[in-house]
Amino acid sequence: MDYEKQIDRITEFIKTGEKSAEDFKIGVEFEHIVVWKKDLLSVNYYEENGIEIILKKLLDKNQKYKPQYEGEHLVGLSEPDGSISLEPGGQFEYSVRPCSTLAEIENLYRNFLDDIIPILEEQGQYLMGIGYHPKTKIVDLPFNPKIRYHYMSEHLIATGKYAHNMMKGTASLQVVIDYSDEEDFIKKFTVGNFLSPLLYLISDNAPIFEGEIHEENSIRSKIWDNMDNIRCGIVPGVLEKKFGYDDYAKYILDVPPILIMRDGEAIGTGDKKVRELMDPLTITDKEVDHILSMVFPDVRIRTYIELRMGDSLPYPLNMAYIALLKGIFYNNIALDYLYDMARTFDQEELEYSKTNMRKNGFEGRFKFRTVKDLALILFDLAKRGLDEKEREYLKPLEELIIKGQSAANLSKEYIKEKGIESLSWYALNQYGR
Repeated sequence: MDYEKQIDRITEFIKTGEKSAEDFKIGVEFEHIVVWKKDLLSVNYYEENGIEIILKKLLDKNQKYKPQYEGEHLVGLSEPDGSISLEPGGQFEYSVRPCSTLAEIENLYRNFLDDIIPILEEQGQYLMGIGYHPKTKIVDLPFNPKIRYHYMSEHLIATGKYAHNMMKGTASLQVVIDYSDEEDFIKKFTVGNFLSPLLYLISDNAPIFEGEIHEENSIRSKIWDNMDNIRCGIVPGVLEKKFGYDDYAKYILDVPPILIMRDGEAIGTGDKKVRELMDPLTITDKEVDHILSMVFPDVRIRTYIELRMGDSLPYPLNMAYIALLKGIFYNNIALDYLYDMARTFDQEELEYSKTNMRKNGFEGRFKFRTVKDLALILFDLAKRGLDEKEREYLKPLEELIIKGQSAANLSKEYIKEKGIESLSWYALNQYGR
């Protein structure tokens, strides 16, 4: 294979994502965990009134949805404003189409809640905005029937002790942003990686891990650090130089893709790396996109930038987190300030900050500042990138940070005082209109 042509083919694909600043939008993936009201045990794909039945009832309820099947199994729905898909353990994901305003995202998300909440109410279930299953353990959750997850589970179980916890246990809030050119890409990608420890903590919303209170902060970051080092975490080299399209392409080429898609069929690739498999002259854009989707760093690139550090959050905290990222990444003053700060760090210092954050939370150190001080700076910077109406979205999350708290910290206090049942506050059922 011609290595330089492979690099060019991937960078050519990334370059197709460039947009003018006036066309920048925000995309969001809202993941949820569905549980039984009676005991907070998680609902799996196959059981009576399980995840597949919920999908079928949504399909029957509203003609706007188009089904997506894996063999005979219904595994997703699509409609003009977004799509519903399943994570490996049956986590329920709603992805909204890219939007220009926060109000537009909020409206589409509330429409999704309006569709699904009556079905869950009828079945005695909660839709939870929470980062990890509140009671059910990983061993008791079957994988959904998507063949992609079969290959991933077989490969990843040998690469890190928390691989299946990541796949079946976590639920996230992922935000997608645009870039205008390679220079803009470099700044946003660098800043995204630099902010990784803070965003893990700000969004921390997983008080329980495998049935027990998790006493440290951000189990999500710990899971990803014990999953598969070559495809997860902070992308190597991102703080050492101006990290551009070619650098990301080289990172991709040196990672095993686990599986490739060819003529619509999944083919396992074992330990072979992308550079051993990719023919730059025949590979399609769809196949390139699939390969880019098979790495899981904190910040991932396709034809957009995915910020993947967030835990699933209940409404309106989820909208506050989205507003924070919009205000930072679509604000050149904030972006330049944080990029200059990032260039004073190296990879080792950033990894130390992440470990320190897990242990000490908002009292931890981020080089010369406390984590709390820098987190509050982020909110101040974000306000400069949002209009007056959109700044209002920040308030519920900012109020938590001012107190040095995360949603997970609050929940741990509730659990100790009132028991596991107190986690019902994560339920989104109350927001169905």
